[in-house]
Amino acid sequence: MRDDQPFISLTATQLKPEIRAMLIERLREGDSLDVAVEHCGVDLQGVLDTIPYDPQLAIALMARDPYSRAEHEIAQRGIYLGQLALGVRAVDAARAAGVTASRIRKWGDKDPYFGRACQAVARYTQEFAAPMRRRTRLTSARTTRLFEMLESGQYNVSKASMELGLGESEVYGKKQRDPEFAARLEQAQARGQAALEAAASADT
Repeated sequence: MRDDQPFISLTATQLKPEIRAMLIERLREGDSLDVAVEHCGVDLQGVLDTIPYDPQLAIALMARDPYSRAEHEIAQRGIYLGQLALGVRAVDAARAAGVTASRIRKWGDKDPYFGRACQAVARYTQEFAAPMRRRTRLTSARTTRLFEMLESGQYNVSKASMELGLGESEVYGKKQRDPEFAARLEQAQARGQAALEAAASADT
């Protein structure tokens, strides 16, 4: 999936979208940063200031394809580690990277180098990491919103939980404990699937 916007933006980019796309293309083709910047007519320092906040641009600087799925995941891992290094809680760092905490754990299990990097950064930030906050609860209002999001067909449990500030375990734990909640959850997921299928039929 091609996306000309950065996966995450911690500050306003100094590059216009069309210039950014051209710069990434030149870097992907193997141009050095100096040559690519000169070709695109932009300020070198401005690009250097943007790179820390634009994972795709940083990946393109290595002459790799920042739009591939594999590179997307690399960018997400970099964002996660960067947030973790600032002292952000692991669950919030994962949310900032656009993934779930369970996905981070799977990456760590599959890739021992990434797993060790996570452990090293966590140790580094022990003294100034954010204190544990009160756990977000699945209140009545959040439950209603969760079902609405699932019924729209635009969310799965993972994405909806992340947006609501919940852990997936909170949702699935309640599903196991509460039969009524479980039935409503399955109904909302079924309606969401039906909404997706209806939208797909309308497009054909």
